[in-house]
Amino acid sequence: MVLRKYAFLIKAKGYPPGGLRTTLPGDGFSSTIFASGDIDALVAEALALVAEGIQLIELGGGFSDEDFARLQDAVAGAVPVGRVGFDDKNAALLKRLR
Repeated sequence: MVLRKYAFLIKAKGYPPGGLRTTLPGDGFSSTIFASGDIDALVAEALALVAEGIQLIELGGGFSDEDFARLQDAVAGAVPVGRVGFDDKNAALLKRLR
């Protein structure tokens, strides 16, 4: 199967609890981006994306281990769920942002 429908979820304070969604269409490929500060809205969106045929969900860095597990459990293996990670050097630089 060829990857054609990708989603990126962002969890950060400052986004509306109901979330913001946009889709970036391409030639034979589309990316859907959804951002919210509320994990319940993000889980609901992940389930909606799966129902719409999304093939892969990637999570931004704002998700805790608990959030990650909750999203994986919600999609129940229907699609792979990955998350952004940083090597040790760049993880140390992230501390400047807190």
